[in-house]
Amino acid sequence: MPIHFDPISRRDLLATSCLFALGPTDTLFSYERKPQHWALLSDTHIAANPSFRPRNRNINMADRLVQVVDEVLTEKDSIAGLIINGDCAFNDGQPGDYTTLIRILKPLTDAGIAIHCTLGNHDNRDNFYEASLAAAKESSIVSKYCSIIETPLADWILLDTLRFVNKVEGELGQAQMAWLERRLTNNPEKPALLVGHHYLQKMGTRATQKGEAGKITGLIDSADFLELIEEQATAKAYICGHSHNWRLIKGENHCHQINLPPTAHLFDPSRPAGWVRATLHQKGLTLELRALDPSHPEHGEIHELTWR
Repeated sequence: MPIHFDPISRRDLLATSCLFALGPTDTLFSYERKPQHWALLSDTHIAANPSFRPRNRNINMADRLVQVVDEVLTEKDSIAGLIINGDCAFNDGQPGDYTTLIRILKPLTDAGIAIHCTLGNHDNRDNFYEASLAAAKESSIVSKYCSIIETPLADWILLDTLRFVNKVEGELGQAQMAWLERRLTNNPEKPALLVGHHYLQKMGTRATQKGEAGKITGLIDSADFLELIEEQATAKAYICGHSHNWRLIKGENHCHQINLPPTAHLFDPSRPAGWVRATLHQKGLTLELRALDPSHPEHGEIHELTWR
């Protein structure tokens, strides 16, 4: 159900939001252009049964997300918002998956933390709408769920890369890219952080793991999207998930690429699972990895990204 709150008394912000459901443009103002802290998650893969453990993976996805929620709650007075970048649901986005997800996230919304989600290939758009009361008309693009969160320092542009439910590849589509291009062109002075579940194919690490050279596991329109964000200097970073592999490609004079870690299972057990604390400031973005296993060698690593 929609949750509205007025957090001015807590951190001098004016915001109106709801669990999952955002309109085409949602605004998060502050009285000063001071740094903002955000919690970035991806690939939660929550099943209807919170005790469920995937076959061949001795982990409980719900427990892992509960751990992240607890960690974020310790910083509730400084967190401006939380983004889950797709694959919110376990396999094919059943209604019960989202019911359980909402229940796990409720302590965050009770604490006044706005939650925003994108869609991944394991989500179901119709069930997502129903669970979150996000009507299709609220999106900027028919058949896609995309929106903009405006802040004083940058705009978070949430993109919908879901092509087919439970099929690995993703797609932005011509209509969504045309909408994005118009938005970037019309706002040349405002840094834009693009958030979509699927990686650019060149970032993928899974395409050839089984000898399937050339198989598309990321965005099928990666080339067109890359051309767009390279031409639009206001696009400062593309933030994705999908690979279950924490990775950065610093752009220098190009658009940064950030592949978030999963909160759920890993394909490579040596890699970190967890979330990222992102601090927006006027000239860039500071990322801190918060690994679920604090003994992981990359836990607490800080990466500074400056805007081109």
